[in-house]
Amino acid sequence: MGVFDAVRGRDEDGRLTHTLTNPQTTGYETKNAHMDTTRDNRRRGSSMSTANQATQHQNEDSSHGMNGVEDDEKEAELNPNHVTDQAELGQQKAEAAALVWNRPVVCMIYAWIWVCFFMLALHSSIGSNLINYVFSDFSMAPQVSTSYILATIIGGVLKLPLAKTLQLWGRAEALLFSTTIYVIGMIILAASNGATSFAAGYVLYWIGYYCIYLILDIFVADTSGMRSRAFAFAFASTPFICTAFTGPLAATSIREHSGWRWGYGMFCIIQPFVFCPLAIVFKFYERKAIRMGVWVRRSSGRTKLQSIVHYIHEFDGKNQNSSQFRSILTCPVIGALLLMAAWVLLLLPFSLAQYGRAQYKSASFIAMVIIGVCTLFVFAAWEKWGARTHFVRYELLRQPTIIGACACSAVIYFSFYLWDQYFFNFVLITYNLNSTLTGYVNQIYNIGSCAWSPVLGLLIWWCRRFKYICLFFGAPLMILGSGLMIYFRGEDHGIGYLIMSQIFIAVAGGTMVIGEDMAVMASGGREGTPIMLALIGLFSNLGGALGYAVCAAIYNNVFVEALRDHLPDDLKANATQIYTGGIALQSTYPVGSPLRDAVVYAWSYSQKMNCIASTCLLVLLLPAVAMWKNYDIGKKQNKGVMAFS
Repeated sequence: MGVFDAVRGRDEDGRLTHTLTNPQTTGYETKNAHMDTTRDNRRRGSSMSTANQATQHQNEDSSHGMNGVEDDEKEAELNPNHVTDQAELGQQKAEAAALVWNRPVVCMIYAWIWVCFFMLALHSSIGSNLINYVFSDFSMAPQVSTSYILATIIGGVLKLPLAKTLQLWGRAEALLFSTTIYVIGMIILAASNGATSFAAGYVLYWIGYYCIYLILDIFVADTSGMRSRAFAFAFASTPFICTAFTGPLAATSIREHSGWRWGYGMFCIIQPFVFCPLAIVFKFYERKAIRMGVWVRRSSGRTKLQSIVHYIHEFDGKNQNSSQFRSILTCPVIGALLLMAAWVLLLLPFSLAQYGRAQYKSASFIAMVIIGVCTLFVFAAWEKWGARTHFVRYELLRQPTIIGACACSAVIYFSFYLWDQYFFNFVLITYNLNSTLTGYVNQIYNIGSCAWSPVLGLLIWWCRRFKYICLFFGAPLMILGSGLMIYFRGEDHGIGYLIMSQIFIAVAGGTMVIGEDMAVMASGGREGTPIMLALIGLFSNLGGALGYAVCAAIYNNVFVEALRDHLPDDLKANATQIYTGGIALQSTYPVGSPLRDAVVYAWSYSQKMNCIASTCLLVLLLPAVAMWKNYDIGKKQNKGVMAFS
C-alpha cells in the first residue's frame, strides 16, 4: 500500500479519493515530477495561490522517502550540500547542524552522547537493584509487577507521539521536555511514602527514560551512515558494560549508608546537567547553519494561536479546512489513550492477583479483562472510521520487513520478561548471594549483549547484510539459551551453568535487537527513522508488558502454592506473609532451615514454569525474521559530516 497511498488525493473530510499519479510511478519519481512541474510553472511566470503551494508541498512531502534507503540515496546524490526541502522540520534541523559542524565537533558530541547513555544506564542499574528493597519496605512486594506493566505500556505507547514531535519541532526540544518528565518522576520516587505514590513516580520516571533513550538513538542515527549504524548503535550501548559492575556496588552503598531515597534524589540534581548540554549544542549548530545561509527556515506567517491550531492539524492529518473542535476530536491522541487504556485494563489484573487462583474468580478481575478486550475493538473502530490520521501508519505495517521486525521485537521482550522480572530475587535466595553479587549476575545480559554488539556491528559493516546473521545465528542461540535455563535453574546444578545460559541469551539478544533496528530503518528511510524506532519501541514495550503480566500470573499462582506444599505443617499458615514480605524477609531465614528450603523450592519451581513458557514463545522468532527483506545497507542515507560514515 505504501507508495500508492502517499500520492492519493483526499477529500475535505480527509478520506482517500483518487490517484494523482500513474500507479507504476515510484515515490521518488513522483517527487521529481512535482519538482519539474514547479520549475516549468516558474518559467512560464505563472503564479499559484498560497493554498495551492501548501497542497503541492504536502504532496511532495508525502511521496518523499516512501522507498526507504533508495529514496535517501538518490536525494543525497542530487543535493549533498543542501537541506532536504521535502523533509519535516525536525529532520531539516538535524541535517542543517550536520552540514556546518566539523569532524572533531561531531566526535565530541558522540563522546557526550556516550556519557548520556552511561548516566541513563547507571541509574537504571541502581534502580533495578533498589526497587525490590523499596517495595519490601512498603510490605507490598507484588506491586513491583504492577508498576512495571503501567510504565512499559504508557511509555511504549507515548513513543509514537514523541516521534511525531521530533519531526515537527526538533530533537533538542523533545530532549528538554523528556528530561523534565524524567526528573519529575525521580522527585516523586524520592519523596514517596507508600507503594502507590512510588508506583506513580516510577511510571513517570520510565516514560521519561524511554523517551530520552529514543531521542539519543535518533541522535546516533542522524550522525551515522547506514552501513556503520549497527556499529554506532553498538558503541552507544557499551556504557551498560561499565554500569553492570558499578551499578550494583553503588546501589548497595547507597542503601546501606544513605538510604534508598538518595538513590533517586541525587540524580534529580545530576541528570539535567548531563542531558541539557547536548540539546544546547544541537541548537547552537542549528542557528549557525541559519547564519551561514546553509538552511533558510520557511516562515509560516502564523500567529501563536494559529501555530497551535496548525500543530493540532499536524497530528490530525493536516486538513486545514476542518473546525478546531473536530481537529481535537480526531487527533491521534484519542487513539493513544484508547490503546493505553486497553492494554492497561487487559494486563494489569494479572499483576493484581496477589492471593493465588481465587483472584481470577473475582468480579473485578473478570470485568477489567473483558473491558480491556472490548477497548481494543473500540480502538480498532476508531482508527478505521473516526481518525483522519491513524495513530499507527498502517501502510508501514503492511511491509513484510516491518511486520517481521515488530513481531520479532514483541516476541523477544515477551519471552525475556517472562523470566527476568523476578530473576534477581530468584538468584539472591536460591544461591545465597549478597545483593552486589546478585546484581552482577543480573547484569550478565547487559554485559554480554553490549560487549558482543560492536563485533556484530563490524561484521554487518563488512558484509553489508544483517538478515541471515539474525536468522541462522541470533534466533537459534536465543532459543538454546532459554531452553537450557529450564534444566539448569536451581541450586542442584550450580550457578555456573545458569551463567552460561545467560551468556547465550545475551549474545543472541544483542544480535536480534540491532538486527530489528536495522531492518526498520532500512525499510522506513531517513525521514521515517524516528517513527520506525518508536514503532519498534511500542512493540517491545507491549511485548514486555505481556511478559510482565504472564510472569506475574505464573508467580502469583505457582509461588504460594509451591511454598505452602513444602513448608512444615506448623508454618503453612505463614505462606502468604512470606510471599508478600519479599526478599527482605525471605533472605533472613538461615540456609538449610525448613523455611529457607521451602522458599528456595518455590523460587526454583516458579522460574522453571516461566522458562518453559519463554522457550515455547521464542520459536516464533524464526518466521518473524524470515519475513525481512535482505537489504544492502551500503548506501548513502544522511547528509553532512558523520561520526561513522
